[in-house]
Amino acid sequence: MIAIGEQYPKDNKLDNSGFLAAARLHQSTFRAKELKVECDSYGNYLTVADATNGMNFHNDFNIFSEVKKRYPNYSKGIYANMLRSEHIGFNFFIPMKEDLDFCKNIFSEILEDKIESIDRIEVEYAPSPASKYLNDKTSFDTYVEYTTVDSIKGIIGIEVKYTERGYSLKKDSKEERDIKNKKSRYYQISRRSHIYKDGSIPKLVSDDYRQIWRNHLLGESILMEDSKKYQRFTSLTIFPKRNSHFVNASANYMGMLKHNDKSFISLTYEQFLLFGKKHSPNDKFKNWLDYLEKRYIIIKY
Repeated sequence: MIAIGEQYPKDNKLDNSGFLAAARLHQSTFRAKELKVECDSYGNYLTVADATNGMNFHNDFNIFSEVKKRYPNYSKGIYANMLRSEHIGFNFFIPMKEDLDFCKNIFSEILEDKIESIDRIEVEYAPSPASKYLNDKTSFDTYVEYTTVDSIKGIIGIEVKYTERGYSLKKDSKEERDIKNKKSRYYQISRRSHIYKDGSIPKLVSDDYRQIWRNHLLGESILMEDSKKYQRFTSLTIFPKRNSHFVNASANYMGMLKHNDKSFISLTYEQFLLFGKKHSPNDKFKNWLDYLEKRYIIIKY
């Protein structure tokens, strides 16, 4: 019998809701019982051999081939760590490239709009040159371009989370300097976009909201710089419903926007899977959705 493996003893100190510890145990159990392979250091880590064979990814839709195009050299965080979210965008969104009608139906549900076509899907994408847009290293976990039935060209910037919470600024980093500089692109785009209520900036720069804010600003910068090409942007944050941090952070962030006009949407994994099952075109997609559910949804903790 393959062992579930050691669990990190400080998980409950890092996240007192219990979700981080539960998710680590869930990934450790999935590795042991479903993948049937041994762990490395902690239970949620694949061995180098199994990681380089792509076992952190669903084994269909050429997902791992796409990963290797983006990360040709071994990366422990993406290849081996089953808990972190870096790999999840590949598992969720690469399969959509195979059936753009399925993809269209999913995003029509999410946006509550009639999409005519999906024109582009990229996992891990940032527009270039960076200086033209947000002038930093912010990127979308997944980027989608689409056209509505009314011939409106839109873009969706997706941020995928699993157990993550807010994060602290790194001392002397470019991000810290830009946050402190009221003339940086962050503040310029916040003012020019006119999407935030007065007095919101001091909250938006805080640890809980800063990444949601930056991802939203990246999309707004694309609308400003490429206004002749795109007319609509939606910042989509997707996370498990048991990640209470992002449940609350997303609701509070929405409250700082002037208008609820679909420029920001929060979506749970569970909602995504419901849409997927509703529009699944065949058994291949059903097997993928079953994998996502078994892999990432924690029923009890």
